Amino acid sequence: MDTTVLIIGAGPVGMTLAHKLTAYGCKVRIIDKNQGPTKLSKALVIWQRTLEVLDSTFDARRLIDHEHAYDVHGVLFQTPTEKLGEVDLKNSEGELPTGIFIPQSATEQVIVEKLKEQGVEIERGNELVSFEQSDDTVVSLIKDQNGETHSITSSWIVGADGAHSQVRHGLKLPFEGNTIERRWLLADISIAEEQNPHFMQAYFSEEGLVGFFPIGQNRWRVIIDGGEAERKGAPSQAEIQTILRTRAGNKWKIEESFWLSEFIINERIVPQYQVGRVFLAGDAAHVHSPAGGQGMNTGMQDAMNLAWKLALAQNAKDHHPLLKTYHEERHLIGERVVAETSQMIHMAMVHHPLVRRLREFAMRHITRTKWFNQTMKPKVSEIDLSYRRQELAQSAPRTKGRLRAGDRLPDEIENNAYIYRQLKHTGATLLVSGIAETELPKILGGNESNLPLKIVAISADGTLAEQLDLKHGGIAMIRPDSYIGAISRNMGELNDWLKTNHLAPST
Repeated sequence: MDTTVLIIGAGPVGMTLAHKLTAYGCKVRIIDKNQGPTKLSKALVIWQRTLEVLDSTFDARRLIDHEHAYDVHGVLFQTPTEKLGEVDLKNSEGELPTGIFIPQSATEQVIVEKLKEQGVEIERGNELVSFEQSDDTVVSLIKDQNGETHSITSSWIVGADGAHSQVRHGLKLPFEGNTIERRWLLADISIAEEQNPHFMQAYFSEEGLVGFFPIGQNRWRVIIDGGEAERKGAPSQAEIQTILRTRAGNKWKIEESFWLSEFIINERIVPQYQVGRVFLAGDAAHVHSPAGGQGMNTGMQDAMNLAWKLALAQNAKDHHPLLKTYHEERHLIGERVVAETSQMIHMAMVHHPLVRRLREFAMRHITRTKWFNQTMKPKVSEIDLSYRRQELAQSAPRTKGRLRAGDRLPDEIENNAYIYRQLKHTGATLLVSGIAETELPKILGGNESNLPLKIVAISADGTLAEQLDLKHGGIAMIRPDSYIGAISRNMGELNDWLKTNHLAPST
């Protein structure tokens, strides 16, 4: 065996997976056909849920405090002549911000540095040719930059190799969905007049949508609906400038352009995230509209969900039953993201005059309501994602609290500090109210690759005890990705959940 997990693709998704697996004690190798990380801005937003799950093993402040990072404060909706409204994304629920604007090039640089600290080197210039899996291993044929081939034997491989995934093609999986047959334009530009770098801006006009996403103080990503015209190749700076003047007024004067391109939007998802010992994550598994900046975040959270499960399964003699929950949980989220971003982009593409006026009327009024902002903040920051009613989620009978198994644990104040500070370790956590710590297990897992279980006492009078319905005693099992696995009244209920999911230590 050359490695436990072979990761194909060293973008943010593949590197996140490599980092998490290494933190959990797995042996990994990660290859990428490109000679280096991207130098383009590409994905521009990291949302709170991604920062939270990274933060347990990777100090999120390395991204938040980066020189090119800006906290997300909101979204402005405008026409060429008036402001329609805004979404307020300040004041997040928890210690970390609702999100940060940061170019993908900077994100990759930070994760590469973390991998080097962990002793993981990305094997660049190496491309997957093919693979064959058996009951116990996967043998992958790799071509290096000199055209020579060699094989790598691993327990599992993960395709994090993007929308044109060689791993997905090797599995012969369909990429189900549709293509929006419209021309979209992309431009990374610097502008003469300073704009607030903490806000996304969307302009609606008769000619179509223009979206602005900050990359820094005077640098912006522009996304333009080019209509049903045929693709013509990359636009010129003059073409972009004309569109901005027509649709967004005179305050977007381009000084310099760094990246000009055109693209089409695909909305697709694979029917299976796992086939035997092979997994798909990120764009290899799902692609969709850039609306809401959900793509990279969804992929990085795929990686975080898969990592702790692979870590627990690494020494199992057969397919660990836990692994099938990766597809069950993340495919559900992928379907939601594809559907919701499709709704957003189709709303933005409306051209019928009456429907446009109705859209603008609605935005003028709904964005001023408290309900709208309270609803949108957890949705765009992805803290409302849940695995309720999935196989790993078990709530105690008659639970009366707001939270259920499968929900994200909120980052509430407990003992004068945010509870997520107690989750910064490489295992799972037991939140305990009124139960003797000596009775509780210290490890999570059913084989030699157990993860540690950290025990944290919470106050029976605190907010978390109330939300978990533990005021009269009990245990909440918090998974390594900070979702609630089980809410139990006593050790018997917890042990039943551990055994049912093959998470009880072997004896």
